[in-house]
Amino acid sequence: MTRESPLMTAVVFDGKKLFVTKTPLPVPGNNEVLVKVLKAGICNTDLEITRGYVPDFNGIPGHEFVGIIAEACDTSIIGKRCTAEINYGCGTCDYCRNGMERHCPKRTVLGIINRNGAFAEYIAVPVKNITFIPDAIPDNRAVFIEPLAAALEILDQISITAKHTVLLWGEGKLGLLIGQVLSTTGCSLTIAGKHADKMAFIENNKVKKVLAENFQDGKYDIVIEATGNPSVFNRALLNVKPRGTLVLKSTYANDITFNPSSVVVDEITILGSRCGRFAEAIAFMSKNDIPFERLISREFHISSALEAFEYSAKPGILKVVLYVAGA
Repeated sequence: MTRESPLMTAVVFDGKKLFVTKTPLPVPGNNEVLVKVLKAGICNTDLEITRGYVPDFNGIPGHEFVGIIAEACDTSIIGKRCTAEINYGCGTCDYCRNGMERHCPKRTVLGIINRNGAFAEYIAVPVKNITFIPDAIPDNRAVFIEPLAAALEILDQISITAKHTVLLWGEGKLGLLIGQVLSTTGCSLTIAGKHADKMAFIENNKVKKVLAENFQDGKYDIVIEATGNPSVFNRALLNVKPRGTLVLKSTYANDITFNPSSVVVDEITILGSRCGRFAEAIAFMSKNDIPFERLISREFHISSALEAFEYSAKPGILKVVLYVAGA
């Protein structure tokens, strides 16, 4: 492609501070494509990176994005709208050979571990990680593919049906996506959160929504902890039935303390749940006409990224999106 300048606008974290600067365009390596970023979402992980949650990260953060392929060896895919799976395994270890690149001990992670992310005009990613986005899914909905995949990962790990009682702690960005996913399973779902206006995004009338301050402890088949608050862990564990399951979606910046006796006595399963498959998220979006874009609190141009990060960190704010096309 013809470029007017060898530099691009990018948001960089140097290990101490976040700033907007000009940096060289990435040069795609073997089996990589160059993607022109259109929009990218700021998530809690990005905020935690700027607070030192991810040790030793230096570079361009951002992993929730929508873009257009600008350069590729296969010219037939140039111009197609896409996003990309965020985990990149070594390809040779036992995990990678068994389809578990997301757990490769040598993996890089887009905008999180040893790989520049999407808060830039362009990004280079392996072609095998590219996922094409159907025309029917608009950009402001497609920017939720990555976190929606993480929400759907729960259903890939455990069966949740109409016979289950489920408690979801948390009504943040990820919590609401999880709630939306669970509302389609027919389970008896209760959401406990701090903000009634946020929980209103889940429009299914069969879903019970309770303010956390009014929640009465009970026993549920499955409890999902998605608050990001370590103090909620023990409360969530308290609400799990014997032989029930506690699903952890939160990654805590600090250690937690708990007595595992109830886990042993009640034979409770504690299940960690992280990234999901993008194909599943796109299939879910295509099947269910859910206006995920309503979760966007505000959009900022990439040149105002510092203001966007400050705004995203405010209480009550949901998704903040950077638009970078034409930056």
